[in-house]
Amino acid sequence: MSAHNRVMFVDDEEGVRVSWDRMLTEYGFDVTTVTDGARAVSELEAHPMDVIVADWKMPVMDGLELLEWVRDEQPETRFILLTGYGDEAVERRARELGAYEYLNKPIGPETLAAIVTAAANLPQAPAAVDPEPAAEASAAERVVVPERESVEVEASEAVVADEPEESTSRLRSTAEIAGGIIVAPVLGLAFVIALPVIGFFAFAWYVGQLAWRALRPAGSSA
Repeated sequence: MSAHNRVMFVDDEEGVRVSWDRMLTEYGFDVTTVTDGARAVSELEAHPMDVIVADWKMPVMDGLELLEWVRDEQPETRFILLTGYGDEAVERRARELGAYEYLNKPIGPETLAAIVTAAANLPQAPAAVDPEPAAEASAAERVVVPERESVEVEASEAVVADEPEESTSRLRSTAEIAGGIIVAPVLGLAFVIALPVIGFFAFAWYVGQLAWRALRPAGSSA
């Protein structure tokens, strides 16, 4: 348990105060209990607390009024508001006044002890956030995002530019295949027709050579 273990429990029901006093003491807290907000203020003026757990509906001074006083007079104190009457307007007001937590009854001892422990161990003066790095990050984001969009646009344009070339290539391939289908039979037919003609002329030339040799006068040279 940290040094910030002074807890005040504020509730107008004696049985509730006794029960929570015993439970929080077992968890190592130095507990003070009071019956309403007005008595809590008197005690807090003399003995400030690290954490206050207060019921909402109490006579003389209710939990929200006590929270408002704590915010103005002892803002370093963590305030937990309990209520058995769930009300969005009350919760919203508690958040506006800086309540550390708003809890609806009934609540288990372990849950409340865990929340009180977390509140007691929070640093009293959180480090301020430097706004300049955040501003620089925002500027960087503004620079990076257009570049990313530009790359996407260029890639899209490249795809569009490639489409006509791919279409032309496909058409050329189709035309070549169709031309091959048409030309191949024609070439085959021409070969079939030309082959006998060539053979005839070759045969005629051969017969002519034989006839010439047979009719050539004896002793003449070719």
